[in-house]
Amino acid sequence: MKILVIGAGLTGLSCAQTLYSQGHEVTIVESRAEIGHPQDKPGLVLGNIDLSDYAPQIYLTESGCRRPWLAKSMAQRLPITYLLRTQASTLTENFDQTIDTTSSSATVWEGGVTLVGREPDTEIVAHRSDGTVECWTTGPLPEVEGGWLERFTGTFDEDNASVDASISRGIELASEPKT
Repeated sequence: MKILVIGAGLTGLSCAQTLYSQGHEVTIVESRAEIGHPQDKPGLVLGNIDLSDYAPQIYLTESGCRRPWLAKSMAQRLPITYLLRTQASTLTENFDQTIDTTSSSATVWEGGVTLVGREPDTEIVAHRSDGTVECWTTGPLPEVEGGWLERFTGTFDEDNASVDASISRGIELASEPKT
């Protein structure tokens, strides 16, 4: 089957990876110009998914990783078609099935990266092996000593914020019956 996957985040990539391994011809369409950028969800790792194959590239620890780098690493290993800066509605090619992996949460989060030992108490904290810490909160992002190294905004539900939840959701979407 020719399947179109909408969204090149971890959910879309894991969905495409599962479909490809089942023998389907997969195309991913992504409205952004780059996979994994800008970061809009945490690199929080719960340990439910084996990410050891990517560990050197993503600064994996027991609690976190560089989520955008994981997305890029997954995409580089997946030999499918990627259509970046493209809306699914503009495609003229016919697909047997379309799977939309984008989410529509209403909870806005503010995130930032700081150095270990400078992290404030926020709802989500993910340590990386490079000595940085990713922090996310639904309120205003507090100031940290030396300032934030990077800041970002995302819209997601806390239950689905982790890398593990995103990958599991993609596998689940790919496992639904094909018509």
